[in-house]
Amino acid sequence: ERAYGRDHAEVAITLVNLGVAHRKLGDKAKARDVLERSLAIKERAYGRDHPQVALTLAYLGNAYGALGDTAKQRDMLERALAIQERAYGHDHAKVANTLTNLGNAYGA
Repeated sequence: ERAYGRDHAEVAITLVNLGVAHRKLGDKAKARDVLERSLAIKERAYGRDHPQVALTLAYLGNAYGALGDTAKQRDMLERALAIQERAYGHDHAKVANTLTNLGNAYGA
């Protein structure tokens, strides 16, 4: 943040990593909060339909799922999926991963 400023895209990428670490350490609420901040920065920096936004949406969806909010989880993952399908096509590994997470969110 000192090098780039609080709202720089590089900070958002680091925040994703921090959010993943918080989730793995069991602090699901902190993970969600950090990922929400990252999402806001990335949407401003890249636009709402960029693959970097989709990456954060997928992590954020999983964070909501870990908190038991399956409606928000599905919403985030569906939005991520739409962006990824446009960016990569239907047969890409990132699309498959998001589909797996979405299936789990729906209880498949």
